[in-house]
Amino acid sequence: MSQIAVRLGEDELRSLDAAVAEGAFGSRAEAVRAGIRLLERTLRETRVADSYRAAYAAVPLTADETRVLDAAVAVAGDALS
Repeated sequence: MSQIAVRLGEDELRSLDAAVAEGAFGSRAEAVRAGIRLLERTLRETRVADSYRAAYAAVPLTADETRVLDAAVAVAGDALS
């Protein structure tokens, strides 16, 4: 495992230490690794969403597909209410 040096602002360090003190993480390093995993997941999800947007822009939905999608969104919205 590699080791790096990171400079944090006082507020960031307080937040990091508070998370460790509250027991959310066992150490600062564990908290930082969790943050990096979250960043990786967010970037991966963004890439997937961008790919879907590009694909739908390249091949737009038909009128029938749009009506079905609109109906599904309406049903889902009603279910969440």
